[in-house]
Amino acid sequence: MTAPTEAPARRRALDKKRAALVVLVPAALLLGLTTRPWASGASGDVLAHAVTEVSGSAAAPGVVGLLAVCVVALLGLMTGGRVIRAVAAAVMVLASFAALVMTLLVAVRPVTTVADAVARELARTTAPAATGATTLWAWLAVVAAALLAAGSVLSALSSRSWAGLSSRYERGDKPASGPRGEVRTAWDELSEGRDPTLDKHSDDT
Repeated sequence: MTAPTEAPARRRALDKKRAALVVLVPAALLLGLTTRPWASGASGDVLAHAVTEVSGSAAAPGVVGLLAVCVVALLGLMTGGRVIRAVAAAVMVLASFAALVMTLLVAVRPVTTVADAVARELARTTAPAATGATTLWAWLAVVAAALLAAGSVLSALSSRSWAGLSSRYERGDKPASGPRGEVRTAWDELSEGRDPTLDKHSDDT
């Protein structure tokens, strides 16, 4: 009964290559959109410019850092063991949703975004009265952030069926086991009066 239900689930799971694409592509798109203006407006303050455009990196500076966290977590998700994959999956999902929330807040609160930008420009602690409107770039950023969050969730769920690194990545040969399965080292051989280097030379000959 379990085999027919497990087969469709495995077919729906993403492999590592597709998981990397559904995370890296929207992350790169969102990173590029942070350079574009997300809000535009004006302030009634005489010291401020007539029109103020606020870029994504200025309106939501934490988004860039969260994107870096997603990329690092994706690397751990694709190369780590079971425990590392679980931790990396949780970190990546949380970081992607945090980026989505920050981007969405800028898009739905353009007046606050413009007022805060003017306050920073004038080095004031209180934001002046301002008007603002959300640009198309901001809504595109929201879409990219939503795709990143969805891709992170799919990758996290699919990582449960991924295998770890191949044994060829393991460093060195494993020591031989003793009669009870314990690992023997060169110190054990020397303590018993045998020279482990002689055994190695005899095997080579």
